[in-house]
Amino acid sequence: RIMKKKPIVISMGEPSGISSEILIKTWINRKKKKLLPFFVVDDKSKIEFVINLFKFNAKIKLIKNPSETFDIFNNYLPVYDLGNKIKFKLGRPEKKNSKFIIDSLNKSFDFVKNKQASALVTLPICKRTMKQFGFNYNGQTEYVGFLARKLINRSSNEIMILTTTKPIDSGKNLVVGLATTHIPLKKTFYKLKKELLKEKIMIFNNSLKTIWKKKNPYIGILALNPHAGEDGFIGEEENKVILPVIKDLQAKNLNLHGPLSGDTCFFKNNRKNYDGMFCMYHDQGLSPVKTLDFFNSVNVTGGLPILRVSPDHGPAFDIANKNLAKADSLVACLKFIEKYS
Repeated sequence: RIMKKKPIVISMGEPSGISSEILIKTWINRKKKKLLPFFVVDDKSKIEFVINLFKFNAKIKLIKNPSETFDIFNNYLPVYDLGNKIKFKLGRPEKKNSKFIIDSLNKSFDFVKNKQASALVTLPICKRTMKQFGFNYNGQTEYVGFLARKLINRSSNEIMILTTTKPIDSGKNLVVGLATTHIPLKKTFYKLKKELLKEKIMIFNNSLKTIWKKKNPYIGILALNPHAGEDGFIGEEENKVILPVIKDLQAKNLNLHGPLSGDTCFFKNNRKNYDGMFCMYHDQGLSPVKTLDFFNSVNVTGGLPILRVSPDHGPAFDIANKNLAKADSLVACLKFIEKYS
């Protein structure tokens, strides 16, 4: 295997959740899983606390520069220390720690922007405590999009994409792009305007080209209503909003098909025809992904000038002090970067 010249950077996520645990477990499995070298932007004492608590067979070593990762990765988990001595209780998030989570994200993003790291993996955060702290973004996807616009390319725009990596029906990997993400379902109906759909579908199409290397991606566009609206008998959105956008983009040479009824299109024999499925709201896309591949799905942010991926689960406070967390999704993130970066 050719050594990539740049390590992968991992941001720390919520201190009171399972982030440190899955990070350490992933490093412990580095040889077995043949993982590319990575380092974490974190707090030394926090990781050492978790290593000691669960009696993990792991040691950390501080680095000042991402390039040091390669020399020590075999024997130590490399940590770029933020030096905050974070106070935290596993299972009980505190909003004051949001500052450190944001610091870690900012620094990690900078390493990728400055080409010192190949890609960014963000560990899970707690949106509620972040919001209480004054974090004005619906999630890390939106925040990383903001950083990309501010620091790299003003016109970049993010889209949330989820992909399976080991679907249990052994069919083709399901890759879904989302028109809307973390908003109440009833707001979806007001938000689904032609301009938004057109923009997000184009970003999704472009992501399938740039990240997944599909020359002319064939995309299934989902309907919003049952049975794709049944010609207007079960809702107007298909005829008034979705179909006109599909026709408009087909005229621009995008390879689209739809609107498709959400109850049948994810079945193995149907999804094998598509490179990606474009979904109208969160659960329409995430429910099939997590049903097909609960442990190994990966959250990928499309439309960015950098590659950012994330495990497809949350901070899991209910098991944070029990040593029960599975690191499969984080391992899948690293494997995804190896394959697609």
